[in-house]
Amino acid sequence: MRLAKRKLFKQLEDRHLAMPVITDPIKSIFPEQPSIFPKNSLGFFADQMRIPVAILIEQFSDAGIYGLTPKYQITDADKSSLLSYLRAQHSAKSRRIYIDNEPIEQQLLVVQDITIELLTALAKKPCLIHSLAPRKFEELVARLLEDNGCEVTLTKRTRDGGYDIFGRIKGTIASPVFLAECKRYAPSNKVGVEVVRGLYGVTEGRRANLGLVITSSSFTKDAHEEKLRIGDRIELKEFDDLCAWLSRYKSIECKQTTPSDTTRLLPKA
Repeated sequence: MRLAKRKLFKQLEDRHLAMPVITDPIKSIFPEQPSIFPKNSLGFFADQMRIPVAILIEQFSDAGIYGLTPKYQITDADKSSLLSYLRAQHSAKSRRIYIDNEPIEQQLLVVQDITIELLTALAKKPCLIHSLAPRKFEELVARLLEDNGCEVTLTKRTRDGGYDIFGRIKGTIASPVFLAECKRYAPSNKVGVEVVRGLYGVTEGRRANLGLVITSSSFTKDAHEEKLRIGDRIELKEFDDLCAWLSRYKSIECKQTTPSDTTRLLPKA
């Protein structure tokens, strides 16, 4: 399973490198987390990775850096030592996050239908998102996350494990794991609190670092209040956030389309 995932991630990374980098990929998806610790301190670093400070201190100790405190200012040398240690540990013994007995080819789907032409059309006219079939909306979200620096896998169409996308945030030492649930709803149909609670339960059960609910509409008041109660283990992204993610494609040159061409570009259900 791990070999197949590495091959898939390599394909996704190659495609990402071909895209122009317009914004900081991590901050454009997951905003900087509030922290009581000074910037560049060990505690601040732990908060950004959404892991307990004690675990990060333990990891540094295992890497041979002892006696650290949450306010310790981390240097590049410290990060390199920790990264070398984690890579060695991963090579020696990969930790399985969860077990799935389905054949790998039944689990993973490479996003192929979301073309640059379609992304450009959606960037110029985001309301077309609501014309996508629910599955194509999931593929769109997976592509947006991928192009913003994440490694993503899309679950099987008929699978209902409580999430649609499994991903890792690249660019950090720990590569935090996230689960995303996609809801392609009409603008008037808001996502309710039960979806937020459901994904939080799956996030806890799968031991992921973050749960992400992404919708083409918006969220109810109860859903926002539940997110505040849960804290930073859950993030809510709605239509305006999708518009912001799509904005990077406005400047990408592609074949000029007419209104009828734009309609033709929308994948069929």
